[in-house]
Amino acid sequence: MQAIVLAAGDGGRLHPYTSDRPKALVPLRGRPIISHVLDALRDAGVDDVVIVVGYRGDQIREALAALAPQGMRLRFCENEAYLQGNARSLWAARGSVQGPFILAMSDHLVEPGLLRSLADRADGRCRLAVDHAAESDPRAGDATKARVEGGRVLDLGKTIRGWNALDTGVFWCTPRVFDALAPSMRDGELAEVFASLARSGDLDAVDVSGRRWIDIDTEEDLRSAEAMVGDDGRLA
Repeated sequence: MQAIVLAAGDGGRLHPYTSDRPKALVPLRGRPIISHVLDALRDAGVDDVVIVVGYRGDQIREALAALAPQGMRLRFCENEAYLQGNARSLWAARGSVQGPFILAMSDHLVEPGLLRSLADRADGRCRLAVDHAAESDPRAGDATKARVEGGRVLDLGKTIRGWNALDTGVFWCTPRVFDALAPSMRDGELAEVFASLARSGDLDAVDVSGRRWIDIDTEEDLRSAEAMVGDDGRLA
């Protein structure tokens, strides 16, 4: 199974941790954040990973030469326009994968079981792992929300009305996603790309409620992630 991991951003909200390194290499319980992401992918059955780098990308390449999980093939591609938004990172990887793949973020920690649930259906459609939540959920804040009904994502965004789930930041993608990356969307955010798929009826929802995951954007998120990771380096 193959995956694309986006690791090109400059991690500005985690400054000063990212002043001399990319966010993917910020330590979490003694190991870079991206190491935890790769371990979860390996445990879910992924053995071929394309990592899209940009900001201080050479540091990621050098670090992962020694930190790649055993049995996992790592490949790299460059997003030189990483300041334009993470949709450009996915576009940069379009020629690096064949067929369906998991799309993950280098700053999102997830349980391997969440990834297995996402991949455990071969029907040729794109899908998003969603965590059903109420408006009062303390995780909502700046998170991307989803409106889900009947196993489909109907809308996606940070300010949508009538949302009932949170976007975990992990997707199962088919080549259809590259068709959705129209020129007008390539310099924006992936949420808009997947929102367009949702509004056209082309994005399924996989309910992973109860599974552990966290998006690390701020120092507070980093502290929360440290509390969630067990002594074995996995989400507890």
